[in-house]
Amino acid sequence: MIVTITLNPAVDTCYYVSSFLLGETNRSDQYVKTAGGKGLNVSKVLKQLGADVIATGFLGGTTGQFIAEEVQKKSIISRFTQCKEDTRNCIAIIDQAGQHTEMLERGPKITEEEAKKFFQDLTELYKLREIQAIVASGSIPAGLGKDYYCHLIREAKFRKIPFILDTSGDALKEAIQAEPYLIKPNISEVASLLEREIRTEREVLLALQDEKLRIIPNIVISLGAGGAMARCDKEIYKVIIPTIEVKSPVGSGDAMVAGMAYEITKKSTNEQVLRVGTTCGILNAMHVETGYIDIEKFNMLYKEVQIIRLN
Repeated sequence: MIVTITLNPAVDTCYYVSSFLLGETNRSDQYVKTAGGKGLNVSKVLKQLGADVIATGFLGGTTGQFIAEEVQKKSIISRFTQCKEDTRNCIAIIDQAGQHTEMLERGPKITEEEAKKFFQDLTELYKLREIQAIVASGSIPAGLGKDYYCHLIREAKFRKIPFILDTSGDALKEAIQAEPYLIKPNISEVASLLEREIRTEREVLLALQDEKLRIIPNIVISLGAGGAMARCDKEIYKVIIPTIEVKSPVGSGDAMVAGMAYEITKKSTNEQVLRVGTTCGILNAMHVETGYIDIEKFNMLYKEVQIIRLN
């Protein structure tokens, strides 16, 4: 069983318009409304891979109810903790030129009692289920300290459960002190962590071996269309991906995390973890729908992903 944690989920609404003009009335030709949040995207992909998954996090109000219903439609088991304030909305506007405009709400402020309840709910899952991995993704909502992930990581480590983390900013800076099992930052996030520019492949290699990050057993640095570079324990890898027609890159990182988590629970080799994760990320990018992979195309793309060990 894999537990996903989405502390700050959202109802994602994407409006498609012919053009978008500031200060004017704009009419949408089409819109799509989905249950959003990085951890929920991970949950969707894990379900498609055939993994047993439980989605957790905070939900509140009518927006939270919408997410709960959408998750249920996907046949994903959930154990969300209720909060008093409404789950946030995130709005995206895409015009015919492909210009992408976003409006993101901050989200609910979580009370101390709600934070304690979430921790209790998670502890209860530990008792009732055999948890093989935890995947925590996304931002930390207001009311929770920047170090909230640290508490979750330490509890998982105490129980000898791999904790996979995909977050950024201060939440990531704090969390690495608790030594999660795997992190998946992009280049800009690593540059922020190390407080220096990272542009070349050599600089990425040096970053993977930087003293600040040595405490993390596994680091996968996403390079977008350039694939990825990773350090798994002391082994360094370069991931080369095939050229594809990208429909939407949104959620591809989440799909990659899902694939890696799935293989980690199977105690697969480093190469297999990276290859399956990368294949899932590519499959997500080939569709407009976030958190969707076409399983029928999996084997074909899997064979085209190259994993090169560099040391």
